[in-house]
Amino acid sequence: MRKTGWRAWVLLLLAFLVTLVVMAPATLLAKIVEEGSEGKFVLANATGTMWRGSAIPAIRQLTGGLFVLEKLHWDMSMLPLLRGKASIEFRWDNIEQIQPVLATVSYGRIELRNVIVPLHAGILGELSPLLRPEMQISSESFTISKQGMSGTVVADWMNAGSVLSSVNPLGSYRINVVAAGERLDATLATTAGVLMLEGRGNFTLGRGLNFKGTARASEDSRGSLNELLGNLGPESSPGVHTFNLMQ
Repeated sequence: MRKTGWRAWVLLLLAFLVTLVVMAPATLLAKIVEEGSEGKFVLANATGTMWRGSAIPAIRQLTGGLFVLEKLHWDMSMLPLLRGKASIEFRWDNIEQIQPVLATVSYGRIELRNVIVPLHAGILGELSPLLRPEMQISSESFTISKQGMSGTVVADWMNAGSVLSSVNPLGSYRINVVAAGERLDATLATTAGVLMLEGRGNFTLGRGLNFKGTARASEDSRGSLNELLGNLGPESSPGVHTFNLMQ
């Protein structure tokens, strides 16, 4: 009887611990994310559990303010944890997704598939007060590991506008990024609009950002875009202005 009673208490304790893990609140995950990122990432208004919940992600700026994204829902599978992996599905509010964003996390490796990250104009306007865009970042596959990064990312920069121009929108643009090790190579091209932007550059952890581009207006919009072009950069050839982004 004593042996049976001891086993019953062990099973009860295990059931209690499993219940605690399964019912762990999403606020605990938010705390882990914020502390693990040293305050750079925040999950605000977290509800639900660590395994299935929702929150509003935010990225902390150097000035201390927050870039707030759309509300995000997640669903974490428990079975992969037995193999030392975490498999998490993500879906955004108000964003049409054919497939959820899938993150597979294992020791020293994070693999992302079907990535979609919406960035609205309010966020990017603070980064670029001259050109206020809406942007959606997407990637079929992107991997971060001890060896570095690999994969491709496409950023569609839509309906850019500016406080320095009455022309709105100015255009839509596409940024293609290719990751290789610790280096990100980026190219900028215009897909539509009266402000023509082109550029090429790269980002590395050691050297930071180095991007060079050109800006020019379509023939019927040159007069209305002169002030904006002058603020973007000096005129290197008739009607063509250059700009450099370095950090």
